[in-house]
Amino acid sequence: MTSECRRSFSTRVFLCLLLSALVFLAGCTNPEKAKAAHLAKGEAYLKDSKFQEASLEFRNALQIDDKVAAGHWGLARSYEGLERWAEMLEELRKTRDLDPNNLEARVKLGNFYVVAAKNRPEMMAEAQKNVDEIFQKDPNYIEGHVLQGTIYFNQNKRDEAFKELGRAIELDPNRVESYLSMARFYIVTNENTKAEDLYKKAISVNANSPIAHTEYARFLTQTNRPAEAEAEFRKAVDVAPTNRDARLALGRFYYINRQFDKAEEVYKGIVDLDPNKPESQAMLADFYSATNRIDDAVKIYKELVTKSPDYNQGRYRLAEILLTRGDTAGATAQIDEALKKDPHDRQALQLRARMRVQSGQVDALKAAIEDLKEVLRQEPNSQTGLYFMAQANFNLGLTDQARAFASDLERNYPDFLPGKLIQVQITLASGDAKQAASLASDLLNRLDKVAPDRTSTPQLLIEIRQKAYLAKGSAEAQLGDLAGARKDFEAARDTAPNDPGAYNNLAILSLKENKRDEAINLFETALKIDPTNLGALDGLINVYARNNEFDKAHSRIDTVIAANPNNASLHYLKGQVYGYQRDAAGAEAELNKALEIDPNYLPAYSALGALFINSKQEDRAIAQYQKILAIRPDNSTAYTLIGMLEDARKNYDAAADSYRKALEKDPNSTIAANNLAWLYAATGKGNLDEAVRLAQGVVQKNPSVAGFADTLGWVYYKKNLYAAAVDQLQKAVSLDEAAARKAGANASPTYHYHLAVALNGKGDKDGARRELQAAMRLAEKVPFADANEAKQLLETL
Repeated sequence: MTSECRRSFSTRVFLCLLLSALVFLAGCTNPEKAKAAHLAKGEAYLKDSKFQEASLEFRNALQIDDKVAAGHWGLARSYEGLERWAEMLEELRKTRDLDPNNLEARVKLGNFYVVAAKNRPEMMAEAQKNVDEIFQKDPNYIEGHVLQGTIYFNQNKRDEAFKELGRAIELDPNRVESYLSMARFYIVTNENTKAEDLYKKAISVNANSPIAHTEYARFLTQTNRPAEAEAEFRKAVDVAPTNRDARLALGRFYYINRQFDKAEEVYKGIVDLDPNKPESQAMLADFYSATNRIDDAVKIYKELVTKSPDYNQGRYRLAEILLTRGDTAGATAQIDEALKKDPHDRQALQLRARMRVQSGQVDALKAAIEDLKEVLRQEPNSQTGLYFMAQANFNLGLTDQARAFASDLERNYPDFLPGKLIQVQITLASGDAKQAASLASDLLNRLDKVAPDRTSTPQLLIEIRQKAYLAKGSAEAQLGDLAGARKDFEAARDTAPNDPGAYNNLAILSLKENKRDEAINLFETALKIDPTNLGALDGLINVYARNNEFDKAHSRIDTVIAANPNNASLHYLKGQVYGYQRDAAGAEAELNKALEIDPNYLPAYSALGALFINSKQEDRAIAQYQKILAIRPDNSTAYTLIGMLEDARKNYDAAADSYRKALEKDPNSTIAANNLAWLYAATGKGNLDEAVRLAQGVVQKNPSVAGFADTLGWVYYKKNLYAAAVDQLQKAVSLDEAAARKAGANASPTYHYHLAVALNGKGDKDGARRELQAAMRLAEKVPFADANEAKQLLETL
């Protein structure tokens, strides 16, 4: 090899080594630059209140370096803005551990502990620990003294609390926020004069502080001085014309006070601050949406997503508005566009789930639950995710699951209004109509005092209001207040005119008032909105069936089936029509057709089971309920029905086993608990102490049901607790007679017979004779199984 070649070879090697070193160094420095860029972008987004975008940037920085405190601090503030409190707490803890000198993070963490300290003293201890560590770093840290004052105040050490706030003011007499903090304490102690003096003092310290004027305005609003409040809100805008928060507070004041012209002027002013900023345009669109100017809102959002296709928030809001408007195709197009970009887009998945929940179809509800599982996997404490998951489970009849998600909502977000709604619905479903009506009224009052925000969008608030009216109306109907129910159902209709639910409820109310034609028209109105609405179709079928107008019933359902031949629910309804006609063959054929279309359609299995029971085909009925269990092993109702069938066939061991399985799946299964308790007492199979526990639990939850009181009384009798037995059995007789009078029917002789047996056991022969005679008189109209035993006992007395 020549020296030239060697030189060339050496040069190439050197260049390769140099290039490798540069690549290596780039690998070392580029991540640092990328991390810094993500952090800078995150801070910029935070400044503009773009919390979702900020969180993404901070997470990107943390993927490069999970130990960078600034990333966790940014993420904590992003989660605070998104109201994702549990995640905010975790990020604040990480920030504190990685950067002990970030005193602001420690204060936020301490304040969180104070809020969470209700009935949890360990949380207050954590808050105090944060204060102590703050003062070790800086004894004069003002926010530390404010936090210490808050801790004292919550411990009812009010003198010490005000002393700490006074110390904060001494440290910086020109700091507006310290005066505002002390004023809030005086509001809590109902010392409004002192609070107002502090608001005025804050303004005198800095007359150009928008937060001082805004907080004073809110105080004036709370003390019912709207004219003065408006003046202060306007001053906040005047002293800081470019402050969006001040303008937004003024806009919300006008919105809540229904001064929509003035509110529109304010929101347009926010747009004028930065006409090219999508978020400002969105605020105006949301105002239009909240004031039922839907066309104006849709126009703005369509322009937004056209000009800024990556502004996903606009796409979500457009989809939500279209969904509320009844334009499911338009909403679906927006959701699909978002999911095309990111199949795991949490908000798009949530919107799709919401649309599916709204449809009410069983398959759609199941699909919604799958979407929401992904939402909650990404964000376990998502407010709206938990709400829609609770709603989906509730609509599927899975009340316990719904209750669990509702409890998570209540625990994490006690003031979240959708969470209040699901509590109303669960209370109503549990049979407590009076409490449900009260909770619904409270929710409606709260809704009158709130303005839409990031979490509670105008459409969500409209949906909550409509469902609250429906729940309140249903509760009032159960309580016999039909006029009140009608008023609420009409309010629900006016709130959401494109939802068929209100029309169906009004139709059912019209039937109770014997207004048949009105009911038919209302059901038909619901079907114009949703041609396959099962509630409306079922209502029409029932109306026609009551008058033996089976041709009309068949014709109406056939029209819908012709347009939707592969809808299992419609064939199920067709089977119901045959059932009303007592055409078992026709009903069975349609129900089987429904199962051909959808082998997992549980109502068809249940209906077939009922059909076979009525035709004394218990084996086939049990087989249908077992098919339900093959699809839904957690279905306690199917186990209960099998238990009842086995009970009727005197297969007591099999019946008891099925009742126990029902209670394993649902400990609140009332019928299973009652029947198992009765079986133990009546057959001697089982533990009577367990029977007492079961029967007592049922009566405690359902104190007004005669049959349940009778079961508990009979269990007491079997345990020779005659006085307790007589007490419950007298209650059963009274409840039964009251119900019979109300219904214009005959009372049950069985309850009188059971009471007679218990009285005889107690030694009250006269009382026993009286009850047996009553039983025998009733038996002339209502035969009962124990008639012979009653006669024999009467002969011995």
